[in-house]
Parts: sequence; C-alpha cells; structure tokens
Amino acid sequence: MADKLQQNAIVSNQKRSASDEHDHRDDFKHHLIWEDPAAALADIRHEFGEHGGVNMSIEASATFTVMDPETLSRMFAGELGPDRDFFIYSRHFNPTVLNLGRLMAALEGTEAAYCTSSGMSAIASVMLQLCSSGDHVVASRSLYGGTHALLTHFLPRKSNITTSFVDIRDFDMINEAIVKGKTKVLYFESISNPTLTVSNIPELCRIAHDKGVTVVVDNTFAPMVLSPARLGADVVVHSISKYISGGADVIAGSRQERLL
Repeated sequence: MADKLQQNAIVSNQKRSASDEHDHRDDFKHHLIWEDPAAALADIRHEFGEHGGVNMSIEASATFTVMDPETLSRMFAGELGPDRDFFIYSRHFNPTVLNLGRLMAALEGTEAAYCTSSGMSAIASVMLQLCSSGDHVVASRSLYGGTHALLTHFLPRKSNITTSFVDIRDFDMINEAIVKGKTKVLYFESISNPTLTVSNIPELCRIAHDKGVTVVVDNTFAPMVLSPARLGADVVVHSISKYISGGADVIAGSRQERLL
C-alpha cells in the first residue's frame, strides 16, 4: 500500500507538459470492481499542494492560462480536457473540484463523479437529466426534507414530473407503484435522513431494473459503510455537507454514475 501511495504521489507532483501523456480516466477503471472504500481512497492518485502540502492547494482562479494557441484550439474542440489536466473555466471544472470528484468516484466505485454546489443541486441535476415532462418517479416516503420538497412541489409544478411515495421496505407496494413506460426513476436513501431506515439495495435494484427503471440512491449517511453502485445502483448522490465534510463547514454535493 505504501508503494502505491508513493507511486501516485510521484505522478501527481510532475508538472503537466503541453502533451497529453497521461489520461486520468484510467485511474477509475480498477475501482469498478468490488473494493473496500477505505482501500480505494488510499489507492487513488494523491494530489499534493503547490508547495508540498499534504493536501492539494485550493484553486481560486476562474480562468486558466494556455500558452500555446494550438493547445487552446484543441481544448475548444474537445480533444483536451480536465481528464488530462487541461482547464478553461472553473464553472466547468477546476483542479480542486476535479480531484474531489476523483476521490468520490473511488469511494463509491464508479467511473467518475461530478461535484456540485450543494447536495440538492446534485439531486436536482440527476432528476432533470433522467426525467422529462410527463415522466413519473417512485420514491421512498422517508427522505431528506429538501428532496421531498423537490419531488412534491417543484418538479410537478415546473416540469410536469410526478412522484409516487412508497414504503421502501414494501416490495409489493413498489412493484405496484411503477408504471410501465412512464416511471423513469426509483429514488431512495441507503440509510434515510433522519429516520435511519435501511434500504435493501440489491433487491430494490432488481425490481427496478426488471422494469427498465433507473435506480438513484442517496448515500449521504453511509459512504464508508456501503457502496450502492457496487450493489447495483445506477446513480449515487451525496450531500458532501454531512459525512464527507465532517465538520459542518462545507456546502457541496456530488453525483456518481456507473457504466450503464
């Protein structure tokens, strides 16, 4: 383990050249198999700070310098991007947020992760990506209040996306609530906030997938305890403000997707 950490540290301390020699998408591939979350975090590429700090430096820039016009044209063409450490604008990606995404992906055993400004923004972006006007969601009755409000008030009023709420422990009720051809998402929390209802993720995924429904799991309360993507979930979301932050001093979110 120490050797792997040392190798990753050496790679991360090298200055990026104009060439795109290292594709960091490869860093994710071996995490798609079952692996202990703590071991996966220890094994992922580690970023040191600009001056050798044990934590990477926080990138405060909105835009980034590109010295070679040819490199810039390749970036705008999509040939070079953040997966190879080429950045244009922090609203898209910056090194700090991208590294957080790499760590979240390793933790959850997914190919990649996309970090957002809050847990609710992560959840809302997933639901709006997976559902269109007229679509239907089946969700657990036991949800974080903000999520319940999104599904109950905002999505039906603004997007014509409706939700049926179920007891996530009642498999017959879930089967009956799923409408063939209309239900797009089964949404629940691995361990619910705040009632701590524990979901049977493998069985819920089997039910949903048998009917062509995408499974979205909020794993905010249990990231080091279980990994929903490794148990069959299609998308995993987090409020980083809670377990991941640890100190109640950060508002952020993330969404992790496995290969479908």
